[in-house]
Amino acid sequence: MNNKQNNNTLLWVIAGAAIILCCCCLFMLGAGGIGFGLLASSNSSAGPAPLDAVTVEVVPASPSTQPARPSATPRPTQPAGQSSAAPTPAAEEFLTEMQLQEAVVPARNLRVLSEELRGTGPIPEVVNDTTPTYQLNEQQKFWINNDDTGEHFQIDARLAYVNDVLYMWVEDGANYDPDDLKDAADKFAEQTYPTDRNFFGSEWNPGVDNDPRLHILHSEQLGDRIAGYFSGADEVSNLAQPFSNEREMFYINIDNTKPNTEFYNGVLAHEFQHMIHWYQDKNESSWVNEGMSELASELNGYDRGGADYAFSDRPDTQLNAWSDDPNGRTEHYGNAYLFMSYFLQRFGNQLTQDAVASDANGIDGFNEALAKDNTGVTFDDVFADWVVANLLDDPDFGDGRYGYERDDLQPMALDVTHRRYPVQRETDVSQYAADYIELSGSGDVRIDFQGATTASLANTSAHSGEDMWWANRVDDSDARLTRAFDLSGVDSATLNFWTWFDIEDDWDYGYVMASTDGGETWTPLATQDTTEDNPNGNSFGPALTGCSGDPSSQEAGDTCNAQWIEQTADLTPFTGNGEVLVRFQYITDDAVNYPGFFVDDISIPEIGYTDDAESDGEWVSEGWIRTDNTIRQRWLVQLIEMESGADPVITQLEVDGNGQGSWNVDNLGRGKTAILAISAMAPVTTEKAQYQYSITQQ
Repeated sequence: MNNKQNNNTLLWVIAGAAIILCCCCLFMLGAGGIGFGLLASSNSSAGPAPLDAVTVEVVPASPSTQPARPSATPRPTQPAGQSSAAPTPAAEEFLTEMQLQEAVVPARNLRVLSEELRGTGPIPEVVNDTTPTYQLNEQQKFWINNDDTGEHFQIDARLAYVNDVLYMWVEDGANYDPDDLKDAADKFAEQTYPTDRNFFGSEWNPGVDNDPRLHILHSEQLGDRIAGYFSGADEVSNLAQPFSNEREMFYINIDNTKPNTEFYNGVLAHEFQHMIHWYQDKNESSWVNEGMSELASELNGYDRGGADYAFSDRPDTQLNAWSDDPNGRTEHYGNAYLFMSYFLQRFGNQLTQDAVASDANGIDGFNEALAKDNTGVTFDDVFADWVVANLLDDPDFGDGRYGYERDDLQPMALDVTHRRYPVQRETDVSQYAADYIELSGSGDVRIDFQGATTASLANTSAHSGEDMWWANRVDDSDARLTRAFDLSGVDSATLNFWTWFDIEDDWDYGYVMASTDGGETWTPLATQDTTEDNPNGNSFGPALTGCSGDPSSQEAGDTCNAQWIEQTADLTPFTGNGEVLVRFQYITDDAVNYPGFFVDDISIPEIGYTDDAESDGEWVSEGWIRTDNTIRQRWLVQLIEMESGADPVITQLEVDGNGQGSWNVDNLGRGKTAILAISAMAPVTTEKAQYQYSITQQ
């Protein structure tokens, strides 16, 4: 079972609290000797050179595969690696990217899905006809999730305090100071509640319980690594999610997050933003949601704990991704927060709020906001400047885009330092991350770069031919692929298909469905590898989850060595009924997504039907795309030259369509060093990008 720290439907991710605790621990450990700027080196290595107060001139490199020296000309409007440029329709390798831009993935609706797939009948959206009333010291039972064990169970808690905004519940037997609890609740009502609402919008109010107040449950049994969480499961009836407490609420670990401390108050600000974001944009990408929750703590003036320190130590952390590995999540909080803080500083409240409010998710939401305000820049432009700002962190030169006003960053760790040449090296970098490569030594050098020209959505290829169906990769999604079949002329029928999947185990699920009433209700079908286990309340019946062909890869952080496996589902119960709808469905939870669910080579032998996915074949897609698993790999290579007594010079180096570039760097030594910042920019995927370079003395 996948014990996921950003719990899905009892989601403590949208509960970034756990992270906050990680951040807090990181901060405390930092004082005791966490090493920042730990380096790997060929020849030798050292931390980033100290930077004088400097100004920056940004200049482009001439596009050429021959050595090219930077020239002092205006920066191009659209830098190399721009993601907003539409791919050329004639280019075969761009077809998947075009489909990704056009695909609309439906959001998950637990209430509707329960009606359709569990046959519950109508489920009310609001569970109370009138606002409920509670009395101080009243006892109620609540479902909670223990992150250490992955278990859901009920506890008894009593109402300890009420104000105009909050009900404060405390688990029976928990140790707390009533005055601190009251002061924290009143501070939330007077400061955090209006601050978060004014910036991010309103939560669902009066919400699922028809009550304008929020509930906070304080428990000692959430798990050692958890500070708090918000669960989208609570926003629906327990007929739709069995572990729902049916109210707007979040959870605080009173063991390690004591009421009315600055950390506690920051956790409340963080979790309340998640509650707001759930209502405003349910299927927002986790990295945006978590970054905005960290930003909420900052906007309220609370300490965030220090996750940015972890990111400084691991700058090769993908910005537009999230991890369920407890050992690799803190740096994701760090980079997500820093990007949101940087964006707010550079573009101001309104444009940041436009990005939050955008119906588009992730990078697309930022591009929409930037275009709406006629900024003339795209997300990729901002990302390029942010990569340099993380290195230099000096807001006092130029127009301030290369530093932070509110944050004092630790030096970014260098991937490697080169002092002697020639050098040849093959390595990789995460998408939307950065490798910082220091060039030291003396004299003139030439850099020859070669990066991969394509990337993959997942580590696989079609089972046969070139194409296969893929269910996309979106949080809180419900992607559907449907086709009608006439089974009236047969007494038995079998659906065969091949599948490759890497799905978040026990949280996200892939289904095969059938319907004989035109899609009003659906029956999930069992195959050889489906499971009916439902430890988190997310499943609607027999479903595929985990890692195909590799059942050992089921814990957070495990490597999935997925294989194509053949599956068979019995359609006999649906024969003789005229038209039968067959559907492949992929339903994901609020947070964390894996490469996903692929299907190929579909057949129903009894009616002579075969489909190798080389054409659409009358399948109706809602979010799925037919793909060869190939997307173009774009590169962003930036050179930052630093010299004592002079301004640093930032050059964005051109990488051509073959992933190649060659450039000269002059006069290293005697106080001058240079840093190459290498970033890969391919959409959606979390597969790393391979590159190599050589550096020779001139």
